[in-house]
Amino acid sequence: MHFLVKTCVLTGCLASTSGWANNPVKSIFNQYLAFDWGSCPSQFQSRDGSNECTLAQVPLNWEEPAGKQIEVLVSKHPARSGNSRGQIWFLQGGPGGSGSFFVNQFDSTLAPFINDYDLYVLEHRGVGWSTHLGCNNPPSHDYQAYWQDCFDDLYNQWGEGLYQFNTTSAAKDLDYVIGKSKVLDWQPSHVYGVSYGTFWAQRFSQVAPTGAQSLILDSVFPATGAGLDLWDENYGKIFTQLSHYCDQDALCSSKFHGQAEQTIRSLLKRVFNDEHCPDLAFIRDELQAFATVSMTRSVEQILMPAFYRLARCNSDDVVALNNVHQFILKGEGRELVQLPAKDPLGYSSVLARLISNNELNDVNRDLTARLAFCQDAVACYPTYFLLQKEVDKTIWGNRYSDEFIYQNMHHYMPTLVINGDVDPQTPHYDIPLIQAAFTNINQRYVEFQQTEHGVVFVSHMSEGAETCGAQVMMSFINNLWSEPDTSCLSNLKGLNFSASEFESLMLFGASDAYEGTAQTMTLEQRVALKQAQPAQFTQAVGTFARLVDW
Repeated sequence: MHFLVKTCVLTGCLASTSGWANNPVKSIFNQYLAFDWGSCPSQFQSRDGSNECTLAQVPLNWEEPAGKQIEVLVSKHPARSGNSRGQIWFLQGGPGGSGSFFVNQFDSTLAPFINDYDLYVLEHRGVGWSTHLGCNNPPSHDYQAYWQDCFDDLYNQWGEGLYQFNTTSAAKDLDYVIGKSKVLDWQPSHVYGVSYGTFWAQRFSQVAPTGAQSLILDSVFPATGAGLDLWDENYGKIFTQLSHYCDQDALCSSKFHGQAEQTIRSLLKRVFNDEHCPDLAFIRDELQAFATVSMTRSVEQILMPAFYRLARCNSDDVVALNNVHQFILKGEGRELVQLPAKDPLGYSSVLARLISNNELNDVNRDLTARLAFCQDAVACYPTYFLLQKEVDKTIWGNRYSDEFIYQNMHHYMPTLVINGDVDPQTPHYDIPLIQAAFTNINQRYVEFQQTEHGVVFVSHMSEGAETCGAQVMMSFINNLWSEPDTSCLSNLKGLNFSASEFESLMLFGASDAYEGTAQTMTLEQRVALKQAQPAQFTQAVGTFARLVDW
């Protein structure tokens, strides 16, 4: 759940943009026959050319194995050493995100695993290059009519089978393909899930409690006691944690006098009541969306200076903040960064709506309560988005259930749970809900301070290219019966409350994000700055992309 405001429910679902290069071969539905491996779609081709793929035939309904079948894509990257120590299966988040994201990480974040382990990716049923669920009706400005037409069309096509595109069926798919992958060479298997992928892995543990040798749950969405209706409340609680770290940081603390949370919450109430900074371009929904994106993508070096300038609100601050508004909300940033077009198969909005509205809301909030909470909140979904979520519930919700939904996992597989403590999407304070389901001594939790969503991919250290999350995960799977080595936690790079001079100029129109004279920035001026300082732009483009890619 990669990560988020517009499309991914739990995690940003990153996808590449090229089309098919090859059609994978198909593997018939038979657990006793090995996969027929062949070439991969371009999105699943690893940079070293070693990845191979197949389309596994599986039942639409696992209760009717001889009935209608669908396809799920499986990719495999054989261990480079030629002497594999086991398999690692990667489950993507969303729900609805494509597993192609992982393949693009094989030579970077996931490089520590690539020499000694076979790396597998299972594309969730309904997503991407598995049998894909998508709308065929033309776009419409009428949100409710568009999605109702989409649902009606899909139900006419699939009937009750539409509801088999769920987590339980995907968990049974995983159990099947793990077993099928071992026909010729049995290897220990480790299942890694991130965000919604942890929810998928938990369901796997319910349908196949001995189905793997270990589970790694990264940024966990609990099976019980949580819900997507709590999204805004989660952001409010994590803002408290972020403010605590601001108060511990020399620069940030000096700006807010060690009282960041109290200062900002009081400030926003005045702004939302039209009692402060009347020339600000941001309206309430936009300020809250800006905070949501900044916290989701860990862009605190822009968010906290914006709040600081908003509190002071002199003429330069108004210019600086309105520059940020133009960059993020008026399309200038997207044009400057030149984001590639989204792959239409890289995400399934249909699967996201089916699973989100039937399986991910154990704790509910009605629309009135959510709108009331957002009146004074630091970060919230925009009002129109909350209204759309209510429409989704009426169209997609209460469509199916089964014996595993809203039930805790119960298994004895060795389990590593990792979570960041500034993760608003899957907050660390929900971890006791997971720990309550632990049944064995080698089911462990490791918390990463000053770390956001997707620990394996974001827990960068002060030195070296590996992430701390990858190191802890490697230590765990290499010796399942020992405490994992967590010494890298002391070397985490952590949060950054200081924007670079280039970031400050581009976004605020001032060389210091917090202070000083600001000039109005036009798109032409920003393009000229980009062209004049290409190296600095390359260093800062990640910050810009995280702010505008939503």
